Amino acid sequence: MQTLERGWTLDAATAWARDLYDNGVDQRDAARFAAAFTDDGWLRFGNNEPLVGRANIEAAIAGFFMAMQSLRHTPARTTVAGNLLFLEATVTYLRHDGKEVSVYAMTVFEMAEMQGTPRASRCNIYVDLAPLFAPS
Repeated sequence: MQTLERGWTLDAATAWARDLYDNGVDQRDAARFAAAFTDDGWLRFGNNEPLVGRANIEAAIAGFFMAMQSLRHTPARTTVAGNLLFLEATVTYLRHDGKEVSVYAMTVFEMAEMQGTPRASRCNIYVDLAPLFAPS
């Protein structure tokens, strides 16, 4: 596994992120999200303990996806610095009570290359989910 420092352009990073969110996360497809990670990938969501490994990431994210009817990401800015990818977005959730809530989120991916394919080796998701879980 090598880091992606050469050839990891803003266009390549943006395309990778759009595919991940449009076809994985916003479809609530935990398996597709987890597949974006290296085998020993690491994910910290908010203040939760880190998840290590694709299977653990998939299981936790699948559980999280059950907490809402749907979600969608509206990208605000994408920044690349070496093998780091910074994604700023507004995330809109449709809660089970029918209420829609939007929150700002920042996700930082540390990217690596597995057999010529970009994969996330580490990911930190910074978001305040209090509005998603607030009483109606």
